[in-house]
Amino acid sequence: MSELDRDLSKWVEECCGLRVASATRIPGGASRQAWVVTLEDGSQQFLRMDAGTSALSAVGYDLAREARVYRWLADKPVRAAGFCGVSSDGRALLLDFVEGTPGPLDDHALARDFMEQVNTLHDLDPPEDLAHDDLAQGEMKLWTRLYREHCLEPDPLIDLGLRQLAEMAPGLPERVVLVHGDLGPGNVLHDGHRVTGLCDWELAHVGDPMEDLAWITVRAMLTPFVDIETAFGWYDSPVNAERVRYWQLACQVRNLIGLGVAGAAGGDLGMGMLFSTLHRRVTAELLCEALGIVVEPVEVPEPAETETSAVYEAVLDDLRAVITPALEGYAAARAKSVARLVRYLDMVDRIGPVLADQDRVDRDRFDMGDDGEAAHYWARATQRKEALMRPAMGRLAGTRLPRI
Repeated sequence: MSELDRDLSKWVEECCGLRVASATRIPGGASRQAWVVTLEDGSQQFLRMDAGTSALSAVGYDLAREARVYRWLADKPVRAAGFCGVSSDGRALLLDFVEGTPGPLDDHALARDFMEQVNTLHDLDPPEDLAHDDLAQGEMKLWTRLYREHCLEPDPLIDLGLRQLAEMAPGLPERVVLVHGDLGPGNVLHDGHRVTGLCDWELAHVGDPMEDLAWITVRAMLTPFVDIETAFGWYDSPVNAERVRYWQLACQVRNLIGLGVAGAAGGDLGMGMLFSTLHRRVTAELLCEALGIVVEPVEVPEPAETETSAVYEAVLDDLRAVITPALEGYAAARAKSVARLVRYLDMVDRIGPVLADQDRVDRDRFDMGDDGEAAHYWARATQRKEALMRPAMGRLAGTRLPRI
């Protein structure tokens, strides 16, 4: 039987007119859970549920707002899940299940089909009720509010990013569109031949189309994609490189704010640390680029054996060979996340003291009251953090943001 709350299962049954046979939570979702619900006739629905800890809802990005997006898309040529219902308390959103995988888009035919969907979306006249009051600064104002009110503590790198974004703000775009707000590989379902749906519309808003292009570059760091120059060659409108670069930094700062909000990692510390490490390093690199700072690489020592190295290796062996294979779905994903934490702790044990000494030298070397020197410090500090996380990051270690 379903693991869903009884009242929620009853609501799904009322929406569908069929009994819920089972429900499976799928990985991801952070403070918003994602479930695949199977009905008694074998058909499936997709359920998003706000666990009550999403700070996004506090700044207007709640599931009721996302439901408005899906309703608006219902008669549009953009491929997206069909809307089924939103609960009266706004904490559950039910959608048609879309077949497909959110895997790589490095096949040229698939990537071109995706970019055609971007063209289709950006060609539509946007809905007025999804616009912010101030199109020039409204989006970052919301994220600044989210940071000030909901992050556990101040973050100097975020503060630096917000200051530079205010300096770089490009003003109103020539045209506005419905911006997906987290567009790119990983948020695109496909069947290996064509795109079956664009998903995760929770951050959709009316704004600058270059923001969506920036998100494509950010997500291309995480999930394999074609060359950005090739992909943007399939975009129907002119690409404003300067505005894309502004939005690349804005997207990265938003990622850091999202990761810093209480509950945003959904309790998955391993995945939260992995993405935080990557996005902090890339944010610092973008800030140095904007400020004209050339950053020298840090010297990473060779990992040394310690008294506890064998203990960490034994824990990893059990996780790999015994625990994870005995699990599936959400539980298996969390076991893999625990393995990432063990790899990180092993590296802290092996090279952490040397990197900590380097960091103390840099703290004395750089004037943190000067934005340029602060950006230089953070670029080196985030290199050191990535050195500790490298074994846990796999192919994401050292990933660079596609530039245009």
